[in-house]
Amino acid sequence: MFFFLACTAETVDTGAAALPSLDPPAAGEGFQAKMSGRVAPYSEAWLCAVYDLDTTELSPVNWVEYLQNEGTHHMTLSTTVLAETPLEPGMYDCNELYTDSSLMEDAVMMFGTQGAGEGILALPGGVVAMVPAGIQVVHELHYVNPNDEEIELYSYLNAYTIPAEEVTDSIWGGQVRDETIVVPAGATATEWTRCAFNEDVEVHFLGSHTHALATEFRVAPFDGTAAGEVFYTNNDWHDPLITQYNPPLVVPAGSGFEYACDYQNDGDTDVSYGYTAADEMCNLTIVFTPGSTTAECQVVQTSDGVLWE
Repeated sequence: MFFFLACTAETVDTGAAALPSLDPPAAGEGFQAKMSGRVAPYSEAWLCAVYDLDTTELSPVNWVEYLQNEGTHHMTLSTTVLAETPLEPGMYDCNELYTDSSLMEDAVMMFGTQGAGEGILALPGGVVAMVPAGIQVVHELHYVNPNDEEIELYSYLNAYTIPAEEVTDSIWGGQVRDETIVVPAGATATEWTRCAFNEDVEVHFLGSHTHALATEFRVAPFDGTAAGEVFYTNNDWHDPLITQYNPPLVVPAGSGFEYACDYQNDGDTDVSYGYTAADEMCNLTIVFTPGSTTAECQVVQTSDGVLWE
């Protein structure tokens, strides 16, 4: 099952304040991804660190632990392995990076979390995420600082492997995104999307992602014709509900999910889809087995009649 536990952490002397840190896995047991940054008072930082993983062989990852600032809007670890041209290593403003490149379409997400400062995520025994050796990753941190002091940002992710002979299956996944959101000023709105898988899958995780105007996120099964009863609900946009299903949800090809986002806009300007905290999103994250890179939940209907990939 999906669970969060306190990570074992130590502190390091930065010369000003002690920040948490996380010891990496022992040699032969996994790898660590890490990044840091700063966010000014009363501002928003959306940072993308681009670097290569320090690994020399295929890593069958069965569980991970993470440590980051409490209240992080989101942290993701993606890879550019499918991109035609790798990025230059370094630190980027994510908003500029996504605007000036095809990264949003090319990047493959490997891990993501929000809100909680520390935790553990474990796959069932024998099930792994296969991570190629030495791949380029985009380690992304998004943090909104409502305070009058600068905050030092940190993010650690430890990935733990199992022996190859113990592997029984691998995972794949992705997001379904509604990119035609409009929440009128001083009004409520609901956006919904129906998607159907092009292959038989078993879903292990579902997660939601919205921004501050969202009041509820709902998911129901979709049999290819009609939606069933809602079985997943989240009404806290800042703490997305990531749910693991054990046993997994069996989803035959041609069926999938209907998901919906409710919004309340008390402001005096319309809000549409976008990457910053002042914009809105309505994204469904799905992780499934088998690890077929061609399997996806394809959009077949939306509330506004616009179909998108």
